[in-house]
Amino acid sequence: MLVTQSYLTAVALLRPFIGGMMCVLCMGISGWSVAGEDDKIHIAIQVQATQLEEPADYFTSLLLLALNASKADNEVIDIEFSERDYSQARWIHLAQNDTRNLVIWTMTDKEREQQLRPVRVPLFKGLFGYRVFLIRADEQERFNQIKTLDDLAQLLGGQGTHWPDTPIMQHNGLRVTTAETTESLFRMMNAKRFDYFPRGISEAWFELAQRREKNLVVEENILLYYPAALYFFVNKKNEALAKRIERGLETLIDNGKFDEFFYNHPRISSGLERLTNRHIIYLENPLLPSETPLANPRYWINLTSFTATANQSAAASQVTAQ
Repeated sequence: MLVTQSYLTAVALLRPFIGGMMCVLCMGISGWSVAGEDDKIHIAIQVQATQLEEPADYFTSLLLLALNASKADNEVIDIEFSERDYSQARWIHLAQNDTRNLVIWTMTDKEREQQLRPVRVPLFKGLFGYRVFLIRADEQERFNQIKTLDDLAQLLGGQGTHWPDTPIMQHNGLRVTTAETTESLFRMMNAKRFDYFPRGISEAWFELAQRREKNLVVEENILLYYPAALYFFVNKKNEALAKRIERGLETLIDNGKFDEFFYNHPRISSGLERLTNRHIIYLENPLLPSETPLANPRYWINLTSFTATANQSAAASQVTAQ
């Protein structure tokens, strides 16, 4: 499905971050290029998204920003969305066998970096490794008693069958049941098939609002953490596309536009402002590749400062209420 006017409307909501870029991206890669009536070279880029989220899709918008930052004046990118959604395993298989310009995004692990070409710039600044729990609205009291990893191991979590999070949790002694898709996990959670559903800070509150869930809430006290990075991935043979995305993301970090986009996007801001008074349960991540740039502070969020700010804001609100 080629980018449409409805896509332009959604992207317009992020106009302060995308600037003058609306329906196109420019880049210098070969293959799948067509000379248009405007004397520009049009190149099709396929993405794993099926439709834009509201108010705008984080990954596709960031991809647009990155490729626009490294564009050539005579090139135009036409974004093509998928006709249907797939499991992560299916998307990885498609990208492995893709002969076009397919870009997917997923949490990295050793196996995925062998299968695909990672663009090693963390798209969520490491925030994806911090997890809160979706629980049923009447069960907060059960979780008030959870203080340690051993306590948490008494409960059953829900995860995707092919998500890297699943073996990470199992490696740390946590009990997990799985399903192929996020949608299936939400149905299972509502049906009481498991006790908690770990979600990223960039996902939990955003998803509840988007889905208008009435029976689920974000658990109030616990923050699960393991070092993790979520990247763009492309076919291993498409080095030119990977290099262009990487160069664009690095440019956005250098000029401050990455942070501007990140901290102002509803997926991020809706979560960071709610991180108050949580105790952290730490997990090991045995699947993290050694090439992960953990030592480079330009790629990672300092969550301590944000939790402190959130705690101060919450305390101020309580004083005002009194």
